[in-house]
Amino acid sequence: MRSTGDSSVRPLRLVIAAHAVSTYGSFLNMVALGLFTLEITGSAAYTGIFMAVRLCAGFVMGPVAGMLVARYARARLMVGSDLLAAGVLVLLVAMPSAAQPTVLPVLAVVLGGGQALWGVALRSGLPELVGSDGLARANANLVAARSVAMLLGFGSAGVLVTLLGYHTVFLLDATSYALSALLLSAVGAWRGVTRPAGRPAGGSPRAAGLRRLLPAVAPVVLAMIAVRSVDAFGSASHNVGLPVYANLAWPDAPAAFAALFTTPWALGSLAAGRWYARRAAGTSRPGSPAAFGVATCAMSLLFVLAFTGPPIWLVVALALAAGTADGYAEISYTTRLQAVESSRLPQLIGLASAAQSAGFGIGMIVSAFALERLAPLAVVAVAHGLALAAAVAFLVSHARSSARRPYRQSTHEAEVTP
Repeated sequence: MRSTGDSSVRPLRLVIAAHAVSTYGSFLNMVALGLFTLEITGSAAYTGIFMAVRLCAGFVMGPVAGMLVARYARARLMVGSDLLAAGVLVLLVAMPSAAQPTVLPVLAVVLGGGQALWGVALRSGLPELVGSDGLARANANLVAARSVAMLLGFGSAGVLVTLLGYHTVFLLDATSYALSALLLSAVGAWRGVTRPAGRPAGGSPRAAGLRRLLPAVAPVVLAMIAVRSVDAFGSASHNVGLPVYANLAWPDAPAAFAALFTTPWALGSLAAGRWYARRAAGTSRPGSPAAFGVATCAMSLLFVLAFTGPPIWLVVALALAAGTADGYAEISYTTRLQAVESSRLPQLIGLASAAQSAGFGIGMIVSAFALERLAPLAVVAVAHGLALAAAVAFLVSHARSSARRPYRQSTHEAEVTP
């Protein structure tokens, strides 16, 4: 793996810019397509099915993406997924109104699967692009770029739909994906993973299977993936519960309350990314599992407190702090995963993506049903309580494991078991 140098600066900037543009498109269509689906079908159930199909496509694509990235040029895969998303959005606009509902399931699969493929290719390829010394800083900059894109996507979706209409917004969304593809096409050579000596270039399906992957990865990494999936379950609860909570807190202006909740969260994540980027400059240390666990605990607790009905200024402060903790946890988590052996990284990132999609999808379904009978605070408290318990158990287990191995190597610890 090469070290970070001037030659990696331009490609990294292009990738970060593409990530920001593509993420903006994802958050824009997340809002616009949900509203559009409800309007043209008149069915809340169909809208829920659309979202479920999108999540299921992401779950299924996670492990598949790991295999694809290990075999094909990742930039081409990312460009292909962007162009496919743009093409299906244009197709949706071009179709007659009566036929548009038939395109929506295809669009859900393309967007969900493409987003998962994009994420796996990006995170598994970052070590090769920037080297070990630049990983933490690059991940922090990606989180910061995603936070800005989320702010713009969520903030502009409702306004753009109102002013321009759905079709124009979908064409704008398609343009964002096309621009992302254009930026990625300028990255140049972005090689696949380097295989260990003695392993055939093609590899066997069994060698690439989970039965070979799981025993070969450090237990702390698998534990972090498990905690992150439970955390996604908790995060789904506040995403589903926020509209209900906003209507209860500010019945005359629920949208304004939701904006005052989500905007500070995104700003906190942005602040964490910028701070981590400055702190991590030039370091080759992987993300700290302990810091990840503590940040996950803080985030879950802060989200629960935000749903207890505090004054709005305190809601803003709690959401800001929760976003900061979430951003820090994500950077620590991703950087730690990227420290594994390069030949196993695509599959590991694919597994992590699938686990997180599963946690979020199950959380959305459970929370939606629970909100029919329970108050938002109860639903969020239980879901984030599970995430808090998982993070605490992880911290205790990690502390005991560290105490039993006081003299272990502290840098670049081997990820493959003997």
